[in-house]
Amino acid sequence: MSSEVGNKAVGETPKILVVDDSATMRNFLTRVLEGDYDVDTASDGLECIARYEQGRPSVILLDLMMPLMDGFDVIARIRNDIGDQEVIIIVLTGQDEQEIKAKALNSGANDYLTKPFHVVELRARVGVAIRQVMLTRQLQTANARLQRAYDIIDDEVRLVARLQDKLLPTAIPVIDGLDLKSLYRPSGRASGDYYDVFGLEDGVIRIIVADVSGHGPQAAFIMAIVRTLFKADGSSNSDLGRSLDQINSHLLDLIGKDSYFVTLFAADIDFNRGIMRYLSAGHCPALAMVDGKMLDPLYAQVPPFGFFPVCCELSECRFSKSLKLFLFTDGCYEWRMGNEYFSLDPFVDIVTELMANSGLCLDSIEDILEAKTGVRPVFDDDVTALLIDWVGSTGC
Repeated sequence: MSSEVGNKAVGETPKILVVDDSATMRNFLTRVLEGDYDVDTASDGLECIARYEQGRPSVILLDLMMPLMDGFDVIARIRNDIGDQEVIIIVLTGQDEQEIKAKALNSGANDYLTKPFHVVELRARVGVAIRQVMLTRQLQTANARLQRAYDIIDDEVRLVARLQDKLLPTAIPVIDGLDLKSLYRPSGRASGDYYDVFGLEDGVIRIIVADVSGHGPQAAFIMAIVRTLFKADGSSNSDLGRSLDQINSHLLDLIGKDSYFVTLFAADIDFNRGIMRYLSAGHCPALAMVDGKMLDPLYAQVPPFGFFPVCCELSECRFSKSLKLFLFTDGCYEWRMGNEYFSLDPFVDIVTELMANSGLCLDSIEDILEAKTGVRPVFDDDVTALLIDWVGSTGC
C-alpha cells in the first residue's frame, strides 16, 4: 500500500518508530523509510517507551537485544501495561532461531525480520503493517459512525415508546360487578401490541386486543393508526362491525402491498342486556366463561386485517349471571422451553383450568406458568392480555 493511499485514509503521513541500539542500523532504516513515512528513532527500550507515548506511531521496528530494557520488555509494557493492541510491532533480530521468533510473536509482536534483511522485504513488511493499521482505523471510524446512527435510532425508539404508553387506556369504565385486569409488556421499547377498553354508554363497553406483525417503530406506528380509528368510531358510538370494516379498509390502503398485517379481537359488551357482540380477525382464540360454564375457545372468524377485504359480521354471545373473558396475544405462549417453544394448545388448557377455578392472576403469570410447566417463561415477544370478570347483582 502506497503512502499516498494511507494519507488519504488518515489525513497524515503514517509514523514509524525505529528502535535499535546500533546508530548505524537506525540511520539505515531511517534512510530507507523516511521518503514515505514520518520516522522517529530510539536507542533503547526506555527511550522507545518515551518516544512511543509522545508520538503514538503506527508501526514500531523493534530490536530485541538492547540495554536497559530489551525488546521483550518493551512489548510487554505496550501490550499489557499500556494496553495498546493496535500498534504494529515488527521485531528485528539477528538470531534466526525459531524459539526467539515464537517468543516474540507470543508476547505480542505482529511480525519479525531477521538481520540482515533485504530493503525490498523491509518495505513490503512495513507496507503490509501500515495497510493493516489504516484498515483498522477505517473500521473504527465506520463503527463509530454506525454507533452514532444506532444511538439516534435508539433515542427515536424510546420516544416512540413514551408516546405509545400514552395511547394505552388510563381510565377503566366503572360498572357494577365489573373487574378488569390488564397485562402489557413490550419486548422492546416500541410494541406492536395494543389493547383498549372504554365505555360507549352506561353499562356498555367496547374492548380490543390487537397485534401488529413485526416489531419496532413501524409496528408501533401501525398500531397507533388502529388505535386512532378504533377510538374515533367508538367515541361516536358507531357500529362495531362498520368500524372494523373501516379499519381494514384503511390498513389495506396503508400496508396492503407490504408484509405487515394486524390480528385483533374486538367486542361490544352490554352488561345491561347480557350480550357480547364480537369479531376475531386472525387472532388468538378468546376464552370465555358464561354463567359459570366454559365455552369452546372463540376462534377467528376472518383472516387478519391488511390482506384483503373481509366481511366484518359480528358473532354474539349471551350471558345473564356472569361473564369471564380472557384475551391475549401470541407472546403469552410463544416462549422457549429448552430447545423447543411453548405452544397455544397447552396454554389454552392451563388458562381454561385457571378460569374455571378462579385462579387466573395476570400479575403472577410467570409464577403460574412455571408451576404448571416446570419452566419459568422468558417472554421474547410483546405480551398483552386482558381479563374481564363480571358478576351480575343476582350472581353467586
